[in-house]
Amino acid sequence: MPKEMVDDVEVVETLPFEKGKYTVFLGFAGFGMIGSTAAMYIVRSRGFLERGYVRSRLISPMMILIDGRPRPPFRIYGGDEGLIFIVSEALFTTESSWHLGFGVMEWLSKKGVKEFISMEGVLSGARERVIMGFSTGDLSRLDVRPTQEGMISGINACFLDEALRRGIPWTSLFVPTQFMSSVDYGAVADLIEVLNGVFNLRVDVAPLRRRDEELRRMAERMAKERGRIPSIFSWRRSPPSQAGGA
Repeated sequence: MPKEMVDDVEVVETLPFEKGKYTVFLGFAGFGMIGSTAAMYIVRSRGFLERGYVRSRLISPMMILIDGRPRPPFRIYGGDEGLIFIVSEALFTTESSWHLGFGVMEWLSKKGVKEFISMEGVLSGARERVIMGFSTGDLSRLDVRPTQEGMISGINACFLDEALRRGIPWTSLFVPTQFMSSVDYGAVADLIEVLNGVFNLRVDVAPLRRRDEELRRMAERMAKERGRIPSIFSWRRSPPSQAGGA
């Protein structure tokens, strides 16, 4: 690995991580804000602590207010129960993605990684939301429909490239959404339910469902005033075994 790629990135541990065999969840900003929102919802629901963050001039200058406190936009949570959540609301350029991915991966390799779970939204016009999955390991444990085609881009692709090089199992979960830049709460709930079933997270998604329903009704009221019904709130969740093409 080029030394300059690591030197550009510093992982600051505010609480130490013991060496172990971690399942690492990646939640970055993207369509429907699904990855980052799902990761933060799980973190808050389970009470996982922020144990570190990434400092680099390659990250856009920004701070995130969380519980009234300014926090860095690239954070690391967990460590308990063998789980690590890496979350960022920032958007990265192509060059910065490679450097950040390599730098964080080098730090993770010293801590010990058992597998990666990447969570991301994909734009889709389908009427039914079917979560798709790809894995270099065992995908059958997850209640998703396997896919043999697709694209992984951005910083997730940088992590995947390193995972393949190092022989670390990788799973990508693709969650359909029609939302470009706002949070798709229904899609986030669907994703967390899939993770609950495998990792025993015991995270209640009812608040997400209620928020999704509130926004749907609000949009319908506004649409009726304009004489049309918005399609972005017409999703139906279908089991992978019963759905057609995504």
